[in-house]
Amino acid sequence: MDIPLPVYIIGLRGLLNAIALLLIGASLLVNLPLLVREPTPWQLRFFKFTAGFAVGAMVVELLVRTLFMGGVTWLHAIYGLLAASILWFVSGLEPGGWFRKSLEKAPEQVGPYFFWASLVCLLLWWRFIETGIARSPGP
Repeated sequence: MDIPLPVYIIGLRGLLNAIALLLIGASLLVNLPLLVREPTPWQLRFFKFTAGFAVGAMVVELLVRTLFMGGVTWLHAIYGLLAASILWFVSGLEPGGWFRKSLEKAPEQVGPYFFWASLVCLLLWWRFIETGIARSPGP
């Protein structure tokens, strides 16, 4: 019994979304102490990895849905784009980061931003997965 390649690609998409959800949840737990202190270098690296993984998973999701699953609903795309964008921009707030340099007045403490971004993005990514499961566009 041969399983067509698109089925494997669709399964990989789901696996990437689940891993991204777990990474964002782990990031939330790792960033909990950042409410009262600044991040250590390994916390910054982990957050940047999580942000990059979420962006990659969101791009794969949108491509696979467009190519193999009949299209993307606008609400599903919005949740994914919001979560990935927030993670990506907050990851640039690190000392010497690209986003921090672009701000006219950079924040003095960035630790709380990492925690709140992780919390909000965990909720957004959960909705991203739910909207992807709940309604798949059909022909």
